[in-house]
Amino acid sequence: MSDSTRGTYLGDEMSFAPFPNPSPDWSQDDPSHPGFVLNGLDETPGQKAYYIHLEAKPGKEELLQGFLQDINAGVDKEPLTGPWFALRYSKTTFCIFEAFPDAQARHTHDHGPGGQNFLRSELLHDMLAYPAQLYRLDVLHGKFGVMLGQPVKPA
Repeated sequence: MSDSTRGTYLGDEMSFAPFPNPSPDWSQDDPSHPGFVLNGLDETPGQKAYYIHLEAKPGKEELLQGFLQDINAGVDKEPLTGPWFALRYSKTTFCIFEAFPDAQARHTHDHGPGGQNFLRSELLHDMLAYPAQLYRLDVLHGKFGVMLGQPVKPA
């Protein structure tokens, strides 16, 4: 893959194509859940996931990394949430991928110790360039017997 298919250099910075439906500013901020925008279907049957796109304001990257650690600490207390990953795509672009056995487990997470971090709207406004983009996903299939190169042992 060439650099031109991954991004465009702008001086010392790399510009990446946004994920679908990003809000380039705070105009889509919804008073019913300030700080994030929900995308995708919710109540289809089967295994579920979230992909969450977070764009830090320049200089707020470490604050966002701390926020991700707070979420991870909460998710560790949620038996139906997992796998869960905090990811970094570029200097200011971060992501979360998390999976659930079904929509009810995803709803439980939304109101649990991990998901409740997204109610910290003042912090979200302070550290994010635009509202977090939460994408509801259906898990179609996957490789579940190995995690980061190690066999997964049944509980």
